[in-house]
Amino acid sequence: MFRIIHLAHNKSEIERRVHAVIAKFAERGLKSLAVAHQEVPEGRKESPGGPWHFVGLMPLFDPPRHDSAKTIRRAPNLGVNVKMITGVQLAVGKETGRRLGMGTNMYPSSALLGQNKDESIAALPVDDLIEKADGFAGVFPEHKYEIVKRLQAWKQF
Repeated sequence: MFRIIHLAHNKSEIERRVHAVIAKFAERGLKSLAVAHQEVPEGRKESPGGPWHFVGLMPLFDPPRHDSAKTIRRAPNLGVNVKMITGVQLAVGKETGRRLGMGTNMYPSSALLGQNKDESIAALPVDDLIEKADGFAGVFPEHKYEIVKRLQAWKQF
């Protein structure tokens, strides 16, 4: 989506409004899909086209499986501590966590890398942060691998 904004010929005019709408959607647990179009007079994908025109945003609701909340509620009784590790925006992750009853103590992936830590977690080592968190958002596969690796080492699985 952010690539679509950067392609738009009027990026500077729309960027702040677009990000505000994305944030509002995210607070409601909705992902965003950007739509743009480009005129390509020659009609071939290799042809240079005209400028990209941003059309708008579409909210997307990608709900968890119907049995997720029940499974998450049962997990602690089975000795399982559930954490959400997701690629979605932090606000979407928190709202999904709230809906599933699993907590909203979530952090952006940058907190795992020692960046953008707020004062409440700045002094925490990464292992303690992972243990304390209900989840992390905006993660890539390598973040997921690192989190699981650290939990396995810490818990001696």
